[in-house]
Amino acid sequence: MEVLNINKYRRISNLLLFLFIGLALLPFLLEWMQGSSYQFTYLFNRKILPAIWCVFLILMFFFVPRVHAAGRLVKRETIYMEAVVCAVILIAVKILVGSMLGQLGESPYDLSPKGILGNLFYVLPALAAREVIRSYILGTYCNKHNLKVFIFITLLMTACNINYSKLALVSDIEDMAICFSTEVGPKLCINIMLSYLALYGGPVAAILYGGVQELFHWTSPILSSLMWLAEGAIGILVPIGCILFIVGKYEEQKHRYKSAKEQKGGVIGWSVTAVFSIGLIWFIVGVFPIVPSVVVTGSMQPLIYPGDVILIRQMQTEEQLRSLTEGDVIQFQRDNIRITHRIVEVIDDGLGNLTFRTKGDNNSTEDSRLVHPNDIKGTLVKVVPKVGYPALLIKGSTGEDIGDVEF
Repeated sequence: MEVLNINKYRRISNLLLFLFIGLALLPFLLEWMQGSSYQFTYLFNRKILPAIWCVFLILMFFFVPRVHAAGRLVKRETIYMEAVVCAVILIAVKILVGSMLGQLGESPYDLSPKGILGNLFYVLPALAAREVIRSYILGTYCNKHNLKVFIFITLLMTACNINYSKLALVSDIEDMAICFSTEVGPKLCINIMLSYLALYGGPVAAILYGGVQELFHWTSPILSSLMWLAEGAIGILVPIGCILFIVGKYEEQKHRYKSAKEQKGGVIGWSVTAVFSIGLIWFIVGVFPIVPSVVVTGSMQPLIYPGDVILIRQMQTEEQLRSLTEGDVIQFQRDNIRITHRIVEVIDDGLGNLTFRTKGDNNSTEDSRLVHPNDIKGTLVKVVPKVGYPALLIKGSTGEDIGDVEF
């Protein structure tokens, strides 16, 4: 790209960015303006918007000056093949794990020729246009490794790809972890991969990576239906492994002055981050013996305040249950709410069956209902002050009913 033309290409990139944001927001705007007109929303999303993207692609191909990928590879065919292989690996791992766990299911989509063509017309033009825009902007701004632009474009594309109806259902820290594991995390990792492919190989490499996955998703009669733990682990770790491979190979070609030590450090850093993220998610949702929980009420003040995070040792054996005594702080389930109160009396019916009377330290009376062993989740290990305020705000914003918690 000549120096004199940089400003022209940047103006085009900025225009493409605003166009993409506008078209991405247009369905939400029209739905808001049309109210509950399902037919119009369906027609626009399935027919009109894909047609707009097709016209956009034609205009880009014939009338907009080209921008070379920042990688400037001599042979693009190699990275094209690697993009396809990386997509196939992700699909294969999901199917393999699904078959091992017995979590495969029939596709819910219309697999008739007409149905397949309609679904592909719905997804492929938008995918191709998105990757053309991504590649153009990265090729314009990231010739000198502009990390800020790379991060911004990746986050923007991720934000436009997230299913916000799932985010709207988040009500506590556990839901937040599950949503990150199944929705935000995998899509962020895939968009990082797409950005690197667009950076090194141009739009075709990114289109191939995303297109292979979409083709399989919409045409395969069998799809994986994994539990969220497996889905999150695969959706995050497999793309990160592919990212490390692509970056390790093509960044070395682009910046040969980088030392082996620097490259190794980058790989280790990404790997540690990935493992830590998965481990944190598993910790939050209770895969390990200790599980965190956010306290909503002040019934246990001054020991525990609203917004504190408590660490609960999960109740896993009969011995743990029978070792409970007066004064122990336990967490138990009551309807749809988890309550953390102190045991004030252990009741034995003489036949070895135990129940527990509980009370919040800050409550004036004991809880009206006894706690049965099956309702006990675990015992208090530690209180971490104020860490759970973000989750507390989410609970407040959702209007969650906490009327069953006694004060």
